[in-house]
Amino acid sequence: MATLNIAHRGGAGLFPENTLAAFRNAVAIGCDGAELDVQLSRDSEVVVFHDYCLKPEICRDASGALLTSPTPYLKDLTLAELRQYDIGRANPASEYARKHAPVKWRDGERIPTLAEVIEIAKGAPKPFRLFVELKTSFTDRSMSADPKALAEATLQVIGKHDYLACTTLVSFDWCGLLYAKKLERNIECWFITLPQSWFADAPPPSADEQPSEIALQQLRYWARSGTSAWAGGYDAVNHGGSILRAIKAAGGDGWYPMHRDLTREMIDQARALGLKIGAWTVNDPADMRQLCTFGVEAICTDRPDLLASVLEQT
Repeated sequence: MATLNIAHRGGAGLFPENTLAAFRNAVAIGCDGAELDVQLSRDSEVVVFHDYCLKPEICRDASGALLTSPTPYLKDLTLAELRQYDIGRANPASEYARKHAPVKWRDGERIPTLAEVIEIAKGAPKPFRLFVELKTSFTDRSMSADPKALAEATLQVIGKHDYLACTTLVSFDWCGLLYAKKLERNIECWFITLPQSWFADAPPPSADEQPSEIALQQLRYWARSGTSAWAGGYDAVNHGGSILRAIKAAGGDGWYPMHRDLTREMIDQARALGLKIGAWTVNDPADMRQLCTFGVEAICTDRPDLLASVLEQT
């Protein structure tokens, strides 16, 4: 089976992230699918946006002015209120803009709904798989919708638009995935894992972008005590220390780690458990080539154009 080229947030290195323009482009350039983040608005609409608060670097108000922190939470605004913000152009002076220099900015892009993205996917000339990330905060539940509520609302939209067979739910917050499986056993769920270096004894490498020291120690305590807020009772420590056995026991269909955690040993263990394998977020062609040789099912990338070139050569 060929590795799927999955456009991260619609291809955030090419078009404004999580916008209809990005998802249309992903279809147009022949991607196999797209990853997107979903949250619940105050009026329970399933909307597509990554951060829990409106992101100042990419959000402009009705007058065209960039927002300044603090900004409101997505969960506290209705869909109509969210539609007022333009998310098509980054602040040119921001670090975000520097890191996304190739992006073709599009003024006038608004926060879309999951339903709108599904309709774009259904128009693709070939099967187009949506990796829908249930975006809920496991460290502070007040920052986002309840994971069960989001899972249920997301499944309702997917079912209404008849896209269950072409959807994979993913999440760092496994509680939503566990509930989704209870509601719809046929929904494919891949469990995202944090960088595994965060849970080792040694300090994580700089490339793994560790959280603050306080947050890191809290995560390590949860994992070692079997009380992780994200795991819903399926901590690795309760499954022989294996994150993969924990995912399998939870009913997961796949493992979706940071790409540097995909070693031959871990891949062999995942295969032995019958788990599919994806990788986030891979933007270096050398890393793409290595993962293709590993035979992973899906690579999620901001640069699906680069991945397409790699896949043509392998």
